[in-house]
Amino acid sequence: VWKIYFLDIKQTNLIFSLKLQPLIVVIRLDFDFFRTPFKRDKLFLKINKLLSLGIKHIEIAWDSNPGWINLINEVKTNFKDINIGIASINSLQALESILSLDINYSMSPFFNKEIHLKAKEYNQLLIPGISNIENYKEAINLGYKIIKIFPASNLGINFLNKLKDFKEIDIFFIGAGGIKTKDIKELLKDGYNALAIGRELQNQTSDQDLEIWLKDFQKYSSI
Repeated sequence: VWKIYFLDIKQTNLIFSLKLQPLIVVIRLDFDFFRTPFKRDKLFLKINKLLSLGIKHIEIAWDSNPGWINLINEVKTNFKDINIGIASINSLQALESILSLDINYSMSPFFNKEIHLKAKEYNQLLIPGISNIENYKEAINLGYKIIKIFPASNLGINFLNKLKDFKEIDIFFIGAGGIKTKDIKELLKDGYNALAIGRELQNQTSDQDLEIWLKDFQKYSSI
């Protein structure tokens, strides 16, 4: 029971944080990241830039490289004002490797009941990627109050509306996959509670559309 309680707290905390700013920037490391020393400095500059623009949530994709754990610990130590999450947890090996990091949340690209049950057992919030109604119902049965719709750009707003029709409890929906910065405002208006943006953001740094949205959002939220 206490594990379910703590998972509920983690979900509630993340939902609260995303209501304050409904955007997650997802960073994927280059394939040669750990063989190229200057890429660590480049990553830190990138995160600093996002932080200076007011970004509050950053996910870093999981990597099997032995140096990855140390890297995430360094990021956590250096950027205490950012809510750090882990993306692309799609195996038990990946799940078990992040337990020592004490990460607030992680995400999976799809729904895998075995992995999600293990995550609950470990008291690790692992938000499932949902692409069909059946998995959505299963995720709700496991106690999820926060769901990632993936790939959102392919599934479209109609799919989001279908899920809302099945909603028995208040579910917080994150759209991810193929989302462009120019569409952030519209997608939030269409019913997503938050958005994760990654590959469509060139070099996973800011662009003009993102900076305009952040300025507008900060202005609106401070009123």
